[in-house]
Amino acid sequence: MPVAALLLVLLSGLLHATWNLAAKRAAAGADFVILYSGLTCIVYAPAAIWYWPSLPAHIGWQGWGLVALSGMLHVVYGLVLQRGYQVADLSVVYPVARGTGPMLSSLAAVLILGEHVTWASVSGLLLVVLGILGLSRPNGRASAEPGARQRGILYGLATGVCIALYTVVDATSVRVVRMPPLLLDYLSNATRTLLLLPVVLHRGRHMVDAARRHGRAALVVAVLAPMAYILVLQAMQSAPVTRVAPTREVSMLFAVLLGAAVLGERQGFSRLVSAASIATGVITLSLGR
Repeated sequence: MPVAALLLVLLSGLLHATWNLAAKRAAAGADFVILYSGLTCIVYAPAAIWYWPSLPAHIGWQGWGLVALSGMLHVVYGLVLQRGYQVADLSVVYPVARGTGPMLSSLAAVLILGEHVTWASVSGLLLVVLGILGLSRPNGRASAEPGARQRGILYGLATGVCIALYTVVDATSVRVVRMPPLLLDYLSNATRTLLLLPVVLHRGRHMVDAARRHGRAALVVAVLAPMAYILVLQAMQSAPVTRVAPTREVSMLFAVLLGAAVLGERQGFSRLVSAASIATGVITLSLGR
């Protein structure tokens, strides 16, 4: 993987872990998703207008269809992820989601996009996935509600499926249709906002309450989530999905550090070993040819 692409993915991982920390703190549902989606449209409107002339002249039905599909997948992704954060710990939902995503997206990239997988990339992928699975283990503290961890794993798996699907769809948009990453993310988010608009009209009072209680967290997600994903899409323009998708899971390492520094989570030996496995996997993936 080119050094520039690797740096983009590492920065994306840090931003991704940070906005998920904010989302977990909010632990809200559909109202929160609607709130940060709308804020994203507002915050990134100037940038979208500035980059609009770079939109390909002839996108065609395929390009717009991919944008619409991306928006729909992101709706499901946002709702499932927030529901998972409502019923289970961050340390359960996040690792399972981020572990399932790269496995499926890498497989799809090989089968659909025809990318080649080397032994180095396979080894790195396995190290990343094993580290993520290690982080998903309970840290010795009992769940607040019986069955919470099991439900968290299920929601994490569902979220991972969404991640894999939208990763392949968006990679096709930026590499085949040549859609600029920022515009792709903005148009996808605008589609998500439009799809959720009827819910906003139906839940007006709830939205006011959500804005009052979770406004700051929603703003953090609105700013950092698109930025993190735009960096990944930019990296996909110069590096294979089979390298970018697993390498971005370095966000798990950042999540462990943020959990300790911000949430005061106790990090045991197994978590440190899992984080080391992720870091080693990232290096293996970046050096593999």
